[in-house]
Amino acid sequence: MSESKPATDPILSVENVDVSYGRVNAVRGVSFSVPEGGLVALVGANGAGKSSVLAAVSGLVRPAAGKVILGGRDITRWPAHRRVGAGLVLVPEGRQILGTLTVAENLRLGAHRRRRHAAPESEMYELFPVLAERRALPASALSGGEQQMLAIARAMIARPKVVLLDEPSMGLAPKMVDEIFTVIEKIRASGVTVVLVEQNARRALSAADTGHVLETGEIARSGPASELLKDPKVVQAYLGVE
Repeated sequence: MSESKPATDPILSVENVDVSYGRVNAVRGVSFSVPEGGLVALVGANGAGKSSVLAAVSGLVRPAAGKVILGGRDITRWPAHRRVGAGLVLVPEGRQILGTLTVAENLRLGAHRRRRHAAPESEMYELFPVLAERRALPASALSGGEQQMLAIARAMIARPKVVLLDEPSMGLAPKMVDEIFTVIEKIRASGVTVVLVEQNARRALSAADTGHVLETGEIARSGPASELLKDPKVVQAYLGVE
């Protein structure tokens, strides 16, 4: 469990956000905030609305209602690329790397919108040594876990203030899941704020300061992650027996 940090003004606030797809209300009245340097986990079953929340925060969809506040600025109507320029970066579910481009070329694309702030590629290769070995290969040649590393590195090269991670461990072998969560801890330790959507609720809550449990588009439970890990209803519904 990560040690709790002193409370600070939130760098990211989501206020009463609704997300609709046609007549389907995927998210209703979701609110939470993240202090600078914090790690917040959103957990819940498939279809609970977790990824839709991240889509609204990142600008991939326009909320039907509510606000998204970044560093005190209302960014609700900003397009996604402007949010990236302001330091809010999404690592999408399914990675969405460009398989025909090399590892190095994928990284350079990640730096495009924040050229003045971007980290050198060498910094990413230090954080992800496996990518250094494969930098000249097409991204399609990487394993699933390596592709996930590349997707995270592509986000981190932009030196984001806030990184949104959507299901980073999905479909990965247990050893690679361990590596991904080690990287998440390093990102958080570097001072970057993290919002983590993850079906592996136990791992997510073990890494987080605060957790929010989504059920059918609404936040059903919130609190310190350490308390949610011991909450009988959360344990029964999402954590199971170790």
